[in-house]
Amino acid sequence: MKTGNTNYVDYLIETSKSGSKRAFFDLCEINLKNIFTICYRLLVDIDATKKITLNTYWGAWDNFGDYDSNVPFAIWIKNLAIKLSINELRRKSFQTPTVKEKSDYKSESEYLEKLIMALQTDEKIIFVLHDLEGYSYKEIGDFFEELEIDEIKTKLINTREYLMSKISV
Repeated sequence: MKTGNTNYVDYLIETSKSGSKRAFFDLCEINLKNIFTICYRLLVDIDATKKITLNTYWGAWDNFGDYDSNVPFAIWIKNLAIKLSINELRRKSFQTPTVKEKSDYKSESEYLEKLIMALQTDEKIIFVLHDLEGYSYKEIGDFFEELEIDEIKTKLINTREYLMSKISV
């Protein structure tokens, strides 16, 4: 997953590194929608999403000295949000949304969205990161120390087959 920093973002990063909270706030604002979206896709709980989004920015500020400018800021902070979301998922059990009959939804995409939200935790994380966020198998493997890349691929294939069987009914 590649994304380059723009000149403005580079400026904000350098200014933030010198201690400017305003510049860091601007960096956060630029990335807020993406961070909130990935957290919500993983957690499917609005209160937990707000909490993890805030914790992501607090953690990023506290660890900004460790930021490697060879990695785009958007990727660095998104990875932090993903790690915090995964930790939250493993720490706390969340209610899995119930999926109604396909005919109860306005569109097939709304039905598919509900199916994705109702996936088991690991399957949802792998599917969201790979198919919705564009992470490679290796990048996903960095979040799952206990899974080999072949296991990640298998889970993704099984998840896709499950989703396809549900939407093609």
